[in-house]
Amino acid sequence: MNNVTAAVVLYNGERLIPTLAKTLSSLPADLKTVIYDSGSTDNSVAEVSRLLKNKTIIQGKNLGFGYGNNRCLEKIDTKYTLFLNSDASIDAESLELLISYLENNHEFAAVQPLIRLWDWDKVTASCGVFLTEYGEAWDGRFMHLEISPLKEPLQVPAITAAVALWRTDVLRVLNGFDEGFFMYFEDADLSLRAGAAGWKLAVVRNSEAFHMIGSSSKRNSAIQWELESSIRLFRRYLGGNGYSLNWWRRELRIFLYSISKGKSPFKRVFLVLRNLRKNVEIVPIPDEVKVMLFGDPMDFPQSRINKDSPGPGWKGNKISPWGGLKTDGKTIVFHLKAVDNFVSGSFLSGTGEILQRFCIAPGKLLKVKFAESPQVVYIHCDSSSDMLEVKLYEE
Repeated sequence: MNNVTAAVVLYNGERLIPTLAKTLSSLPADLKTVIYDSGSTDNSVAEVSRLLKNKTIIQGKNLGFGYGNNRCLEKIDTKYTLFLNSDASIDAESLELLISYLENNHEFAAVQPLIRLWDWDKVTASCGVFLTEYGEAWDGRFMHLEISPLKEPLQVPAITAAVALWRTDVLRVLNGFDEGFFMYFEDADLSLRAGAAGWKLAVVRNSEAFHMIGSSSKRNSAIQWELESSIRLFRRYLGGNGYSLNWWRRELRIFLYSISKGKSPFKRVFLVLRNLRKNVEIVPIPDEVKVMLFGDPMDFPQSRINKDSPGPGWKGNKISPWGGLKTDGKTIVFHLKAVDNFVSGSFLSGTGEILQRFCIAPGKLLKVKFAESPQVVYIHCDSSSDMLEVKLYEE
């Protein structure tokens, strides 16, 4: 696999290095790795030096995710570049499937695997990247329970850089990432520029990877960076396509809502005005990309994991249409109650095996206990509109 080099950007990721080293060591020994450390103040560089082989380490300032990857790209001379987040993993078999797809489909610039949520084998974290009409990038089927995904490749307008394989020569022609993005959505921009140049992108869904969502930044910082990035994307790809009036109406609604709630709207106003003053190159979107750009409503993202919830898919003590939890080997008694109407569904194990079917009348309580408690349990309603109240009791 000496035709692939992995590009990794680090920033205070010492805790992630052992897992990253494990991922890279599971890939063929001749795979090269170029790492850009963005001025970490912890022991990231020392840990990388100690645990990783066949690597090049570049140390510099924290000027953004795209900036770091571009510095890696300057050192890469292989046919393919594997963008790999320090909090993501892929195995040799899945990487080989990505390589094979590009070898056999020369019109594609890059591919990504179907990315799962770390430690939740059946939960999708990314199946391609799409845009909202306001320029916000979102991952397809984010936080969806995907027991038996389709195996056919899926052409998409954009792919994530968390785990993605690109043709290095295409990256060079595109001049890599736009360093005007500090963090977030720079992968969508890179993909859309590739699409504008006539290239295609795809999700190779029989290849799988895993990603620890949100481990690289705090949510408050992420919201600011996402706003700035969305403005840049909006201006570059959507500002001239009839969406400007809707965008300004949304900003006015947010402004008035903030005032009504006694919150200052002026930080957001400042960020918006500052980013509107920046120079942005307008890139026309080809019709083939336009028809895919906003995705399918059935693939829209669902809520992130709440830190106080048992697992993904929960909304307080309710699930709709699914929720997962880890039992830690304990015997759990499930109390299920249908909220508004009859609810049918299944208990599933972590491997997707059906443990038990259920059908609950409105207001009725169903108690379920398994003789041997699985480590991971998913509760799945048959209808996407169904909702269950769930209480958990240890026995």
